[in-house]
Amino acid sequence: MNILIITPRVPYPPFRGDKLKIYNIAKHLSVHHSVRILTFLRSKKQLKDLEHFNKYGIQIDIVKLSIFESLIKVLIAIVSNTPFQVAWYSSSKMKLKINEILRNNRIDVVYYHLIRSAQYLSTISDERTLKIIDYTDAVSLYLKRFAEIENNPFKKLFIKIEQKRVTAYESIAERFHTLFICSKVDKDFLEKRGIDVKIQILQNRIDTKYFNPVKQDYSKGRIIFTGNMPYYANYDAAIYFAQEISPLILKSIPEAEFFIVGQKPPVCIRKLQSKNIKVTGFVPDIKAEYLKSALNVAPMRFGAGTLNKVIESISLGVPVVATSLAIEGLPEELYKYISVADDKNEFAGIVIKILNNPSIRNELMEEGKNVICNLLSWEKIVDDFANYLESELSKLNN
Repeated sequence: MNILIITPRVPYPPFRGDKLKIYNIAKHLSVHHSVRILTFLRSKKQLKDLEHFNKYGIQIDIVKLSIFESLIKVLIAIVSNTPFQVAWYSSSKMKLKINEILRNNRIDVVYYHLIRSAQYLSTISDERTLKIIDYTDAVSLYLKRFAEIENNPFKKLFIKIEQKRVTAYESIAERFHTLFICSKVDKDFLEKRGIDVKIQILQNRIDTKYFNPVKQDYSKGRIIFTGNMPYYANYDAAIYFAQEISPLILKSIPEAEFFIVGQKPPVCIRKLQSKNIKVTGFVPDIKAEYLKSALNVAPMRFGAGTLNKVIESISLGVPVVATSLAIEGLPEELYKYISVADDKNEFAGIVIKILNNPSIRNELMEEGKNVICNLLSWEKIVDDFANYLESELSKLNN
């Protein structure tokens, strides 16, 4: 198949979230198919990142989009019903580039990545081309949960405005052949809202070759939280743990340390730095950070989709303590390897128990590592994804 992937951000380096997903899908698809990526370029520094795809034979096309242009689009969107996150990636140059590619090349599948790319459904109609959209998360569900826990009245108002816009906009999926989403929870939410399109689950996976467990010494009191820190759900969870749960743990284990690991931590996260709380910022090897830790926490209070941080930790044999919301969307086979608590006192109690009993880290987790390898490798999901695309393409052209 000849596949064109349209994604709003350069999918490299693949550290977190949407970049990680599209990078792995493109890389594995390119083994047996022709893959071309079209994306926005924000700065010249990103040109070097594009070179990485040469070794996979993946062609990269770019459309330049400055921050200033995006700000103008967002200001214009104030007087419309367009979601601000969609307006941020609005570009007439992108529309022209897509039409140019489709006019001059035989493309079998156009894969629009994230709701922000849905606006670029091509004006060139070719009934032989399969057009799919990957929302990854139900954004309206994420915003609904965000609004429920936000206390600042001005932020809450803004979130509700964006939620209303996104809720209306998500039905654009009905113009595509298939909508992909990363979890059953998100799928059920969209179906109950009446979005009339074929919805398939495309779960997040991990690189099982990279996240291969290695036996090494670790700090008995080291607690880790990882994530892309500008993401609201992540820094809310980090602040919640630091301010509400960590003090309860320190009463029993004064030497415990909480490490917040992730790129671009905002000021509110950097201010948490103290004797027992460390903010690392970007780290080149996230695997090493997990392995140095006694356990990993995911105290998420809102969000949607599937958390890679939980899967990665289990794969490396590092215990996980999470809220019930954090494990939504994960295969049920993994639940037995995760300690779940929604009350802060219960959460702290489980963390203390694990820190005081190192054997927990070595027992049940050994089995969990094997389950991850068999269930959640990128190779398996991309093979299944490609087979689905080929089947749908065949139906479309017969």
